[in-house]
Amino acid sequence: MSSIIDMAVPLLVAVAVLIGGGVLATTRAVSAALPVLLDLLLVAGLLRLGATSTWQTIGSAAVVVLIRRIVSFGIATSHRSLDHTDGRRSVNRPRAR
Repeated sequence: MSSIIDMAVPLLVAVAVLIGGGVLATTRAVSAALPVLLDLLLVAGLLRLGATSTWQTIGSAAVVVLIRRIVSFGIATSHRSLDHTDGRRSVNRPRAR
């Protein structure tokens, strides 16, 4: 069983990169593609963790979870700031007289 998982994890990582790239190419939004990529990488890390529970695999899964949480927080924060400004950036225009 472990050898099947050892072969499946790199394949899953490659699929994650392809799907993440596909989402990026389709939506042209990093904020949509990055969570997809990180979720699939998390699945690969957890699959490897289930096969061999070493400190290295536990650490790599924890790092992926941490990166995912940081990126999610950053995306949510940037969306909140855009919602607050109604999605438009201010432009310095002279006032009408």
